[in-house]
Amino acid sequence: MKSLPIATAVLFLGLSASSLLAGDVTVKGVHLCCGACVDGVNEALTGVDGVSDVQVDRNTKVVAFKAADDDAAQRGVDALAKGGFFGSAKHGKKDIEFPESGAEEDAKSDKITLTGVHLCCGACVKDVQKTLQDVKGTTKIDVDREAGSVTLAGTGIVVTDAVAALNKGGFFGKVAE
Repeated sequence: MKSLPIATAVLFLGLSASSLLAGDVTVKGVHLCCGACVDGVNEALTGVDGVSDVQVDRNTKVVAFKAADDDAAQRGVDALAKGGFFGSAKHGKKDIEFPESGAEEDAKSDKITLTGVHLCCGACVKDVQKTLQDVKGTTKIDVDREAGSVTLAGTGIVVTDAVAALNKGGFFGKVAE
């Protein structure tokens, strides 16, 4: 019978640990080239209701924070997107989706402008250009750092391909109308 209290204690500790982990949010693959990017992430998450203990690791390109619940986790991810950052997000084991970019399925255009992109420095600009250079149909990429926008020009550019490439680089942007 001595094993019953021990088993109960182990079960209790296991449940406590898993409930703590349920509040952990990790966002992998975020563009974090410099200290200003780190500052941008911190600014984006400051004051978000239910979000705390923000940690940013430039080397692994991971943003981590605690979320009070699923809604807080979503608010944190939405705040990162609003700051122009993108990544693969999880709250515990649950995937969290980033907001929609406004890209319509199968839409093509000869000119696409993506707004709200995090572009704090020359390295961000260079990385955005590199990320988008292989989007089929693109012949020109203009980056406006002050406006936080990127415009692709060419022939028959698939809008979702441009957004996917931007996201793969760790950046978020919305399709301008």
